[in-house]
Formats: sequence, C-alpha cells, structure tokens
Amino acid sequence: MKKKKSNFRGKVQKDTQRQKAANAGYGYLILPKDVHVFNAEPGGKVVLDFIPYEVTDKRHPDRDSEMDIATPGTLWYKRPFKIHRNIGAEKDAVVCPASFGKPCPICEYWAKRKNEGAEKEELDAIKTSLRNLYLVIPKGHKKLEEEIHIWDMSQFLFQNLLNTELEEDDDNACFPELEGGLSLQIRFDSKSFGSGKPFAEASRIDFKERTEDYDEEILERVPNLDEVLKVLSYKELEAKFFEIDDVDSEEDSEEEEDEAPTTKKVTKKSSTKRKPKPEPEDDEEEEDLEDDEEEEEEEPAIKRKPSRKPVKKSVKKPKPEEEEDDDEDEDEDEGMIECVACGGSGTNSKGRKCPICNGTGVVPDPDLEEDEEDEEEPTPKKGKTPSNKKVNNKCPYGHKFGKDCEKFDDCDECESWNDCIDAQD
Repeated sequence: MKKKKSNFRGKVQKDTQRQKAANAGYGYLILPKDVHVFNAEPGGKVVLDFIPYEVTDKRHPDRDSEMDIATPGTLWYKRPFKIHRNIGAEKDAVVCPASFGKPCPICEYWAKRKNEGAEKEELDAIKTSLRNLYLVIPKGHKKLEEEIHIWDMSQFLFQNLLNTELEEDDDNACFPELEGGLSLQIRFDSKSFGSGKPFAEASRIDFKERTEDYDEEILERVPNLDEVLKVLSYKELEAKFFEIDDVDSEEDSEEEEDEAPTTKKVTKKSSTKRKPKPEPEDDEEEEDLEDDEEEEEEEPAIKRKPSRKPVKKSVKKPKPEEEEDDDEDEDEDEGMIECVACGGSGTNSKGRKCPICNGTGVVPDPDLEEDEEDEEEPTPKKGKTPSNKKVNNKCPYGHKFGKDCEKFDDCDECESWNDCIDAQD
C-alpha cells in the first residue's frame, strides 16, 4: 500500500513548540532547551547562587563604559528590562522595545495621552514596569534540582532590597563571582490585595559562604540573558496594541533595529481615543503594591515626540501637456497618508487586497481634515482688490485714506492697504 503524504508533520511540530512556550508561563521569554524558570514561593525561604553571563548587547541598560560594567564581553549578573501589561485583546504582557534602545509605539502613545491630560487610571494601565532576569542555582531545595534556572522578578519586589543590603556592606558585592562568591539566603513575605492570589516579596537577604566554587566551564552552558527576551517589532507591537487586523507579522532586520520606523497614522479602526483599563492579574498585584509604596517610572525610557507628523504621499506635478483628467486624479492623492495595515503595498501577507485601504495603499489623513475645517481665511496679499469686495474708504490708523499709503509703519499691517493703494492710484 502506497504511503500517503502527511499533512500534519510540520503542523504538529509547530503546535508542539507553541505548547512548550505556553507551558513556560511567560509569553515574552524564549527558554533555551532544558532550562527552567524559578518562581519564588510566597512566605517561603530559599538559598540561591547567582551565576553571571557574558553580555552581548551594546545597549545593555546597566552599561557603564567608564567602570566597564555590562559592556560587551564582560560578565554581569542581571538583565534589566521593562514590560507593558494588558496589551491587545488577550491582555498580554509584552517587552518594551526601549529595553533594547528601540522606539516603542506604546510609550509614544503613553506620552501623547499624558500631554493631553489623560487620567491616571488610563496611564497606569499601559505604563512600563521594571523587572530583572537572573541566572540562579537553588541550593538544598526539596523540590528544585541544583541546576541553572532563569528567575524573572520585579525590581520592586527583590532588587531594591538587594541594593540596600549591598550599600550597607559592599564586601558582599562579590556574591556573583564564580570563585569566592556568596550564596544568598532569601526570605519572602506573602503579599496580596483583597481576594487576589498571593505573591512573593523579598523581606530579608543573608549572605552565606558557598560550599564550593564554580568552574569557568559553566559559562559555556548558561543562557545569554540578552537573547531570551521576545521583543515584537514596531509594526507588530503597534498592531497588537491598537488591535489592527490583517497586519503582516515580521521580525526586525538588522537595518530596522538601528533605524527608527517611518511614522504612520493609525486607521480609523484603531481610534486614538482608546482608553485601556487594567484587569486584575496575579502579576498586577505587584504593581499595586509599588504604587502604594512609591511612585515609580514617571516617564517611559524612550522620549519621543508624542504626536508625529504623518508621511505624506508625494504627488507628482503634471506636465503642461497632460490632460485635465490626469490633474484631477493626482489631486485626489493630496491629504492622503500611507496605510499602516499594508505598509502602502495595497495587499496583505496572502497577496489579497488590503481591507483597510481597499487596495490603494493610502487612507485619508484625519488630522489634515480637522486642520482644514479649523483653518482661518488667510489675510489677502498685497495686490489688486477683488471686484466683489466692499471697499473700505477709511484709514483704521487715522491717516489720510488714499494719500498716506506706504508713508507709515502702520501700513505694513493694515487690512485696508489694498483699497488705499487703489484709491491712491
């Protein structure tokens, strides 16, 4: 019997990878094979050895070139990053591109809404939250093996306490060293809000001598924390945040990473009046505690102008010999902007006509329409007065009408200048 060609092989493998990522519990973490996530237990206690990794990101948030801290090729013990919560229809947590020195459409929208006087509730729903990634090995734990784990923890719930302890005794700052390092015995309190699920907050840190040192060989096995965070491209994040349908997903190329994206207007489907509201989640309870204790991160990391001018489609000037019909077609392109859904191509990823711009690649500029409605009648230029305009035969500045024209400085700003010069002629 002839073996039938399988239609499931590639699909099943893809679904397996998706399930594995989903089971990790962190949508923005790309976990290397056989590497697990460490989760602190509320009300528990644990002993951890912190293992450094070799920095590769030139824009590492902790970088200090003068002190040679977190520069490429050096060892460092943490990877700071920021996230936005409640993004898109599924209310996901996403990595803020500003963590890697890239522009972020959510930060830009946050800044724009703040300048417009938005309420604190709206701004808090999409503000950034600072977190850190660590490489830790649990020691003497009943449930966890003594192997490398990735620990994703809020800055407020652990790192702030660690900073305080290191400031009191800087001799303990050697804790991440492979040789002569220290183990951290960490006690966690159980915190909660209302009937929400409890979460862990570090309440005490004790530094202990390690029972053994680590060989440099372990550095070849540790994950690179600069590469385990999933960062959406500008277009993908913009589409997810504003819930724009039928936008091609794409990964940033090397050129896109170093260049700011072209400014695009959001179609009417994604109204700028969108007012996201926070929904209760386990991780959000940490943010509520941070707000009660201290104001954190008033401004997003990327400081960009909140309202940017759209890129207008260039209109070709008709040649003298072109017909009037051509002029009318080209005038229709004025006041149009590039469609954000298809990037101006007029088609989606499947080669079908873009439903947003109807295949034209452009959409009307709402800002321009508003500007035209509010535009005041321009002051007439110096020249002959139109025949249908009522002539004003009095000088508003008290000079002789039709005789003193151009003799005084007032004439430069006079609204009756045309009538006066005509009378003088």
